[in-house]
Amino acid sequence: MATPVSTDIKAAKNSSWVRWLPNALPAAGYITLTNSGDKDIKVTKITSPDYKRIEIYQTVTDSEGSKTVKLDGLTIPAGGEFALVPGRYHLMLEKPTRLITPGDNARVIYFLDNGTVFKVRMPVRTSSELY
Repeated sequence: MATPVSTDIKAAKNSSWVRWLPNALPAAGYITLTNSGDKDIKVTKITSPDYKRIEIYQTVTDSEGSKTVKLDGLTIPAGGEFALVPGRYHLMLEKPTRLITPGDNARVIYFLDNGTVFKVRMPVRTSSELY
């Protein structure tokens, strides 16, 4: 039986994209997820048929500089949003399963703690300025 698709989670318009890097280097993914429901929803796992591994990272800055910290998940507040944007949060998409180039779409599946999934095609680009 297929996992039901979420009706509460959406991607904000023009917010999803993957920053392409050559030679199958890890790519960074960005998206703003909105939650129209009345309960917080946690993203517990992220997969893709186009990448072997996807992880969530937060950029943290302190007096010694900035570093990235791996997160186990993220929570989209009820009636709110969670923004994965450059310099704050991002997806790390590793080990592509096929040749991915600018102009492609990366298929990404977000597994939610309410038993549903959110599926999105994220455009692959070389820069955020291309929207």
